[in-house]
Parts: sequence; structure tokens; C-alpha cells
Amino acid sequence: MSCSGWSHRPKSIISEAHTCEHAVRRLTRVARAGCPEDADAVAALPDNWVPRHSTPLLANYLKQREQDHNSVLDEIAKGADAVNDDINKRVRVLAENLLAHIQQTQRSIDCIVDKCDANLMPLTVEDRDEALKSINDIMQERIDCTNDFKRDALNLETERADKLRILLRGHFQRLVAVGHKTPKDLIHEFDERIYNINQQLLSNSKAYAEMQADLRGLSTEGIMRARTSLNQLCLGVGMAVRGRSALIWCKDQKISRQRSQSAQSRGPSSNEPLLGNILDDVGEFDAIIARLVQAYRNAVLRVFSGFSCKLTELEKDLGHELRGPNEFSKIEILDLQRLLERPLQRLTEKIGKSSGNKTVLEITGADVISMQKSVQSLGESLRETCSILNHAGHLWDAHILRTALAQKLTIAAVEDLLTSHDSIELTNEVPFNIALEQLRCAADVEKVQQQFDSITVMLEKTAEMYLHHSEAELGRLEEFMNFPAVMANTLLAEFEVFLEKYPRAPIQVGAGSLTELLGSPGTPRRSPSNLSSVKLPLPRAIFQTELQEVALQNWRNGFLESFAANVSLVPEELKHQARLWVEERSAALHMRYSLKIVSHAIRLERVKAARELRIAELRYHDMRLESHLSAIYELVDRLPVEASQFAAIDAPMLYPLCDWIERMRVNIQEVITKDPVEPEVKKMKMKSYAPRLVKHRELFEESLNLAISEFKRMLEHRIQEARISNVRFISQIKLFSEGGQYAAQEATKTSTALGKGADALEACISKTLDVLNQRRNQLLALADHLILPLQRLVEETIKPPGKNAPKPPMKSISKMAAKAEKKKKK
Repeated sequence: MSCSGWSHRPKSIISEAHTCEHAVRRLTRVARAGCPEDADAVAALPDNWVPRHSTPLLANYLKQREQDHNSVLDEIAKGADAVNDDINKRVRVLAENLLAHIQQTQRSIDCIVDKCDANLMPLTVEDRDEALKSINDIMQERIDCTNDFKRDALNLETERADKLRILLRGHFQRLVAVGHKTPKDLIHEFDERIYNINQQLLSNSKAYAEMQADLRGLSTEGIMRARTSLNQLCLGVGMAVRGRSALIWCKDQKISRQRSQSAQSRGPSSNEPLLGNILDDVGEFDAIIARLVQAYRNAVLRVFSGFSCKLTELEKDLGHELRGPNEFSKIEILDLQRLLERPLQRLTEKIGKSSGNKTVLEITGADVISMQKSVQSLGESLRETCSILNHAGHLWDAHILRTALAQKLTIAAVEDLLTSHDSIELTNEVPFNIALEQLRCAADVEKVQQQFDSITVMLEKTAEMYLHHSEAELGRLEEFMNFPAVMANTLLAEFEVFLEKYPRAPIQVGAGSLTELLGSPGTPRRSPSNLSSVKLPLPRAIFQTELQEVALQNWRNGFLESFAANVSLVPEELKHQARLWVEERSAALHMRYSLKIVSHAIRLERVKAARELRIAELRYHDMRLESHLSAIYELVDRLPVEASQFAAIDAPMLYPLCDWIERMRVNIQEVITKDPVEPEVKKMKMKSYAPRLVKHRELFEESLNLAISEFKRMLEHRIQEARISNVRFISQIKLFSEGGQYAAQEATKTSTALGKGADALEACISKTLDVLNQRRNQLLALADHLILPLQRLVEETIKPPGKNAPKPPMKSISKMAAKAEKKKKK
């Protein structure tokens, strides 16, 4: 490594390194040009060496090198940002196109479903299939678009990674040339960056794969939703969202009634009045009376709070804990009488200690008694009202309980009937499956039609059975309508007992009225001096309580009157509620029957398809067997004919006997018709033709034997091909149990026919060989017939005079040919 701007010799560097550990010696350095030994000298320095006294030139150099290094890193970052921005824009364009295509396909699917839903009549199966096919095509187009997006996005990510790697490799040498970091550190840093690039590529690829899987899942869900909508339209169900599920009582439904909340929150608890310093003047008595009125109001508030709590408990109890009406205890009401005595006793004790006046209880005697009686009367009225509400509410809850039990019994009966029908229908599936399997494995077309007719009759009976079962289930559910009359009579009887127990109460003024407060027998009289301060507040508070009690009595009477007036509407209301309940459950049973009918129609289509398939298979098997056997029998018929027509005597494959015989005949005629020659010469010439005739016949016979051998090999080859074809045909016959398409009888019939074909081939071989042998003898006889005239002519010419006639030439030629054959064999 050489430093621009300054340099020194290796000895000075080593000496400076030595002074770093021992002593510092200042050296005067002069800027010089670098020498080749500088790099070696710097490389020899230890890694932890730093100059002890660096000059400004070295510091500026190191600072400049760091700036150059950072500038190169900035260029790398800017280049990476440019690459990422470009790739991100292109990916964003692809994503926007994909989103637009998905939205367009979804709108197309919605249009198809809406178009099918626009018809007033139920959707036909053909229209459903056509719409479903269109939806599947649209979804397949969406899936293809998703796959294209994934492929293009992965290509862009790969392009991003490649460009980033090229960018790093392009700036690596510049960083090495800057020299701020060692090449080892740079390589390590760049390896880490490339590793991060590869990891980012893998992460992005995984994200695109997951997105593709999610979009494919959404497409599948969209197809399922569209298919469900089309199936509902086929059943005549509109696209309106239903409030209940079509399942048949998959859960126990709680039967309860909610009442309007009329209870009030508990008020503040009663507080006893705090006593201050009691004075002797009238103003102090006014304060005492005010506190007494406050205590009275607290007592009344406590009564109402207790009533509110009871109503709250009643509201919680109704419809949840059906335990019957509760009787409210009177102890809580009687305890309210002592609520006024305690503050009065404390007031009396305070006044007795401070002065010698009369006790407060003596002064307010009649008023206090009236207050106690009014509180007791109000509490009793509230207790009785609460009892009426409690009893009335539990009457209706008891009816709800009876209705719930009747509903559960009806549902249990219907479910038992459903279970019985399901078991019967499941049992009926066994003969159907057996018959369908027999149809699929029928041996001929006639049996296929017989099985199809029997299955059709079976399916018709099954459809009738479905109808009877549905009617029986609806009838069992309809039996619930017998309960409303009985439950109405029971409820009316309970209502009569309730009205007899709680008759209308006449409105009476309580014991704490104003008249009794102003003067009643048996109560102490007030003195005129105290009447002005005590008379007004207490009666006013008591009178307000009495007004509340009168209003409570009026409400009670109005409630009982309304209750009695609405009793006559109970039977119709119960019947109406029962009818709604039955209709709600009947809808599920009708849906069950509709689904059975749809599955039944699908099953009939399956049977028809199985029949057509089996008939097509049988026809294909017969056509294939017929074609194979026709080829075999055609070969059997053709081979003997070919053998009988084998090779004419002048065929090119045979020895040209005819040509040679014709030449010899011409030559003999020339010898005979030529000018008279010497007898010996003529005799010698004629003698030379006899062995040549024999030789020609031998050559002709040899060529004939060779041709016959070739024909036999050809015959054997063709027969062998037919045998192999027959064996292959037999090997392709597989039963249904072996994964084939042949029934046992059909396989036996086919194998028998193929066996007959094989026997015909074997018989054809013998017949063809016999015919071929006959053809050979025929050709040899024809050759002898051609040679015979010349043979006679030669023998007549060379016959000595005065001797007997020669033997037949044919015999001599045959003997000569036999001798030649024997010599050849030897």
C-alpha cells in the first residue's frame, strides 16, 4: 500500500515501530514519491500498530480515504434505492392489474348468479351446469392470472437480486482501491450483504407463494359459494339471507321469555338523623320535626328499595329458575316500625338531659303512631303487589316449562322417526348397490337392460318411500298441535285460581289519614303552643305516602282487570305460537325431503350413465373380438388358396426350365432338319441332349424346393404372428376383480372363441402344407410333361436299328433325377 503525498523508507518505518514501545524519537520526514518497497513494509507492520505522532498530512490522508469510502457506499446505496424503486413500481403495476382482474372476475360471477336469480321459476339443471361451467372458466382464468403474476413477480425479484449483486461487484474494486478497509474485511462485508440479498429473495418468493395459495383458496371458496347459490336456485330458494340454519335441530334451543324491566335500582340505605345540640326554643323543635320527617322518608325509601330488590330478584328468577312463586316474609316489614322509635328515643334522651320539657314521643304521640301505621300499611301493600307479580309471572313460566317439555317430546319422537327412516333407507341402499354393481358387470346387453329395468323399479319404490317417510315425519310433527288445547285448559284453570286468590281490593284510606291525624280517639292531644310547629310537616309526609298507597292499589286493580280481560285470548295465542313452531320445524323437514329428491334424481342419472357405459363397453368388446376373429379366419381361408396358386412353372423365382426346353427343342429341330450329316455325328449330338434334359429337371426341382422352403418360412411367420396376436388378446382379458372390464361369462365366451381361432390356425397349417405338397407335385409333373417330347425324340434318334422299343422316357428321367438327388444328399 502506497500513500499519496508522503513516503519514507522501510528503515524509518521499522525504527518508528520500535520507538512506539521504547522511546520516541522525532524524525524529520520529507514528502517523496513512493517506492515499490512501501507496500511490503506496511504489510510487515503488526495489525494493532498506530503512529504515535501522526502528522497532519497522514491525518488528512486517512480522513480523505474514509470520505472516499463513504462516498462509494453512498453511491451503492443510491444505486440500490434506484433498483428497488424500479422493481417496486413494476411489482405495484402487476399487483394493480391482478387486483383489477380479480374484481372484474368477481363482478362477472355476481352477474351470472344475479342473472340466474332473476328468473321467477327454479333454475334448471342445464342452466345450472352452463352457469357453473362459465364460473369455473372465469375462476380458472383468475388462477392463471395469479400464476402469471407470481411468475412475473419472481422474475422481478430475481432481477432485483441480480442487479444488486452486479452493483456490489462493480463497486468492490473501487472500495479496495480506496483502501479504507482491508480486502478481507470488504470481502466479509460484501458476503454478508449478498447473503442478505439472497435471504430477501427467498423471503419475497415465499411471500408470493403464500399469496398465490391464499388467492387460490379464495377462488375455491368463491366457486363453492357460487355452486351453493346455484343449487339453492335449482331448489327454488331465493338468494335472500335466511335467519336460521336448514339443519334439523342440531342444538337444544332454550325456550324462554324476556320481560320488560320494571324494577328500579336500589336507593340509598336509610340513615338515622344525626342529632346536634338540642335547644329549648321552638326553632329547635322544628329542626327535630324535620329530622323526624327525614327518618320517616328514609323508612318509606327503605320499603320501596326492598320492593325494588324483590322485583329485580323476580325478574332474574322468571324464565331461568322455574321454582314457583315465593312468599315474602313479613319480618322485614315489621322491623320498619322500630325504625322511627329509635331516633325518637334518642331525641327524648337528649331533651331530657338538657331541659325538663316533655319527651318528644309524648309531644308527637299520635303522629308517630300514624307514621308507623302508614309505613306498615305501605309495606304490606307492596309485599302483596310483589306476591301478585311473582305468582302471575310463575304461572306463565310454568306454562313455558310445560310447552318446552311438549316440544322436547315432539322433537324426540320426530328424531326417533328420522333415525328409523334413515336406517330403513340405508338398508335399502344395499340391494341398490348390489344391483348397480351387477349392472356394471353384466355379461351382455340383454342382462344390462334387465338390470336397468329392475333398478328403475327399485328407484321408483324408493321415491315413493321417501314421500311416505316425509309425510309420516310431518304428521308426527303435526301431532304437536294436539297439545295447545290441553295446555290452554290447564293454563285457564290456573288463571281462575289466581284471580280467586287475588281479587280486586277496594280503595280504603289508611290509618294515618289527615282526619285521624287532626283528631282521633285514644290518641294524646297536642297543646296549642306546639301545634303550630308540629302539625304541618308530619301529616304532609304521611299524606304523600297514603297517595302512593292509593296509586299502588289502583295499579293492582288495573292489572287484575287487564289480566282477567285477556284470559279469553289465551287459547288462540297458544295455538298461534304452536303453529309458528310447527311451521318453523316443518321447513327443515321439507328441505330434508327436497335434498333426498335431488340426490334421488342424481342417482337415477348415475344408473343411466352406468347402463350406457356398460353397453358401450360390451359393443366395443364384441366389435374388437369380431375384427380379430375375422382376421384369423380370413388368414385361414387365404393361406390354402395362396399355397394352391404357388409359383407357376415359368415364375421368376424358379429355374427357367421353359426357356431351356424351348432352346433345346429349337436346337434338336435344327439338327434333324439340317442337311444330312454323318449318322455318327448326329447320334453324338443327340446323345448329348439326354443328360442335359436330366440336369435341367434337377435344377428346376432344386429351385422349386428352395421356393417352397421360403414359402413355408413365410407361412410359419404369418401363423406365428396370428398366434402372438391371439395370445395378446387373451392376456388383455381381465375381470372386474382384476381391474379390467370383462365379466366372467363374457371372458369365457371370448376365450372360447379365441381358442377356436387358434385351433383353426393349427388346422390351417396342415391343410396349407398338404396343398403346397400337391402344388409341388403338380409343378414337377408339368416339368416332366415339357421334357417328355424331347426325351422321346432323343431316344428315337439314338435308338439302334432292330432293337425293341425303349422304356418310357418318363421313368428313365425320374430314375436319373432320383440318382442325382441321392448323390446330392451324400
